[in-house]
Amino acid sequence: MTVAPPAYDEVAALLSVYGDACGASEFHGILCAMASCQPELDGDTWTRRMLDSEVEALLEGEIDAVDRETVKALFEDTVRQMADSELGFQLLLPDDEASLQARTAALSNWCQGYLYGLSLSGIKDFKGFSETVQEFAQDLVEIGRLAHDEEDDTAGGETAFLEVSEYVRIGVLMLRDELRNMGDRPVPPAGAPEDVVLH
Repeated sequence: MTVAPPAYDEVAALLSVYGDACGASEFHGILCAMASCQPELDGDTWTRRMLDSEVEALLEGEIDAVDRETVKALFEDTVRQMADSELGFQLLLPDDEASLQARTAALSNWCQGYLYGLSLSGIKDFKGFSETVQEFAQDLVEIGRLAHDEEDDTAGGETAFLEVSEYVRIGVLMLRDELRNMGDRPVPPAGAPEDVVLH
């Protein structure tokens, strides 16, 4: 059965059925990190690991078969996007009709999920990476702490959001490429960054 890749609202609705511990953007961040670190993963394996082991504590109840196919479709579409030579990769965030506050919160959660996904894949720190990636990782921690101020609901706030989300999008591709270029070099030791909280 072929399932079309789900949009943000569909992923959010799916996850809400199993509890609200993990939102759509955070879930996608985890996906992107794990797919970047573990290129051997396929859709079935990743779906099984995400829904049955790594984040089972986040979800409540047995996962419906159709929902498994939806999650698998999200994985496969994301991997395809990340490999796109035209840089077609996109973060899974609310669309432009959502408030700037909602989109800012989703971007913050996406970054937290991404960092958590890196930790699940064995990356505790970034000492073995380039200085550019180290700076990007620290920026992700800061973006993960972003809070929206109603005073930001201006054209300037919208511009800042677009710039930050684009920075994250390109940075994720940069980190992925660096991971792929590491070859047989060991991945940094496992463990979650101390200041990353999955909620």
